[in-house]
Amino acid sequence: LAFASVQDTAGIPCLTRSLDDAEPRVRAAAVFAMGLVADSALVVDLAERAVLESDTSVQRAYLQATFRAMVRNGMLRDPNAILYYLDRNTGHERVRAADALRRLSADTLRNMQATYVDLVRRETNPEVQAMLVRGLRGMAGTEVDELLRQYLQQEEPLLRSAALLAINERTYPGVRDRLPELLKDLPGIGGSAASVWGRFMEPDELERVQEACILHLKDAHVLAGLFQGGFRCDPDPYFFRTWSIGLESEMTNAYDSTLVLTLHRYDEPLVPWIRDFVQLVQEGDHPFLRGQAFEALLAWSGDMEEPRSRALLEELIQEVVRNPDPGLVCILCEAMADATQEWPYSTVSNDQLQGISEQLDLPRDYEAWLLLKQVMDLRLGKGTSPQVKPPFNHPIDRDRLLALENGQRYRIVTDKGEVTLALEVDVAPGSCVAFDSLVTAGYYNGKTFHRQVPGFVVQGGCPRGDGFGSMDWTLRTEVGLPGFSTGAVGLASAGPDTESCQFFIMLGPAPHLDGRYTRFAHVVDGLDVVQRLQVGDVMRRVERLP
Repeated sequence: LAFASVQDTAGIPCLTRSLDDAEPRVRAAAVFAMGLVADSALVVDLAERAVLESDTSVQRAYLQATFRAMVRNGMLRDPNAILYYLDRNTGHERVRAADALRRLSADTLRNMQATYVDLVRRETNPEVQAMLVRGLRGMAGTEVDELLRQYLQQEEPLLRSAALLAINERTYPGVRDRLPELLKDLPGIGGSAASVWGRFMEPDELERVQEACILHLKDAHVLAGLFQGGFRCDPDPYFFRTWSIGLESEMTNAYDSTLVLTLHRYDEPLVPWIRDFVQLVQEGDHPFLRGQAFEALLAWSGDMEEPRSRALLEELIQEVVRNPDPGLVCILCEAMADATQEWPYSTVSNDQLQGISEQLDLPRDYEAWLLLKQVMDLRLGKGTSPQVKPPFNHPIDRDRLLALENGQRYRIVTDKGEVTLALEVDVAPGSCVAFDSLVTAGYYNGKTFHRQVPGFVVQGGCPRGDGFGSMDWTLRTEVGLPGFSTGAVGLASAGPDTESCQFFIMLGPAPHLDGRYTRFAHVVDGLDVVQRLQVGDVMRRVERLP
């Protein structure tokens, strides 16, 4: 099973021999590992071997491995094949099938809209339902509007989040009257509803939006979505400009204050805002604040025409180059990789990028180093080169591992309540030992949750507090049989074998993470608390339970 973590085609000959092992569990483990590296030819070979397999549990392993490999290799385009798999499986594999189905091309889904809508109506498993509802995004019509309205009122938060993700510009008019009420929902859902409203808002709604801003004065996540739409729809956004000034004092933590301070990112790139944002990047007292301000400036760059504004941004970028902060470097590289215009990124030479790379502290700053390498390769026309894994640098403490029991529990104490996790030592031994070591050392006490994506994850544990921090060591990725279902706990990474201290808790299922990230624990109590967590919430205490 360790070959599932290694994921190297060099192991295929060994795994192939294991397919003839006398023990069914060994054969099933070999099939699982092969499915994670199988190309189209090997998929065919696995399908042929499945017919000859006599043990039903191993047959099921063959079916699941070939399905995963076909999805990963882009071989699965026939909706009927996916529907067959959905019908013949249980649990997380049905979620995987629903995820594959909703990711089919928009034309394919529209051509089967009647069948798809009927499938959504008949489904009873909330995780499968949520995946299918997200597939409604490419569809339109009265029946789709009605379905989305129903799911926006479901008791299960995962289904409300899925419905919000499915709303598009064609379905928006049919559901927009539900959005103001959803602003009062769980924090993630309220923010998501505001984002949807802001994205599709129409000018005739501005008065209602202003009323909503007043009602949600202290909720920065809701305000961010509403201001996005307000600045876009209002030809003279006086209300939004004046209200965004001074709101910082209404916020209760640095993260909310940051979101309020950067509300102007949705306005035109006016010189005063640009000057303020540059100052925030240079003098801000929190990495999250500096990063958000820098990200806003780069997003504005395409519309900057005033010479003073352009000069300010150019000088700021050069300052980042001279004194590279890993978080700002990551933001700059991501913007450079996605840029459709040359300025301001043409002001940074390849030699300067190389200079930044040489100043980074590895393996701690591996994410920034990797992004720099990708940008330099892109500029040189090399395309995407194979990812270089950091060298093995963090051996497993064997004595601690032997003392650590499968199912060992830990309590995360927050202002929203308590969450209890249980380790999966048999699945990810090295990761569990590392987590236990950090907990007992008191590392997580006072750390924040810096990321929250409704219906997906809440993530924390970064030493910087902005998601770009790591330890001075990395862990090897450990892939096991359990998938990323609701309540699963995994380690964040910048690629294979780069995990360290940041962890995430699943708010919903995510089969696309299976085989790519380390799952090392699951929530046994307090999932309702996890649903209420948002950016800026603090882990007051994380402790091992007797």
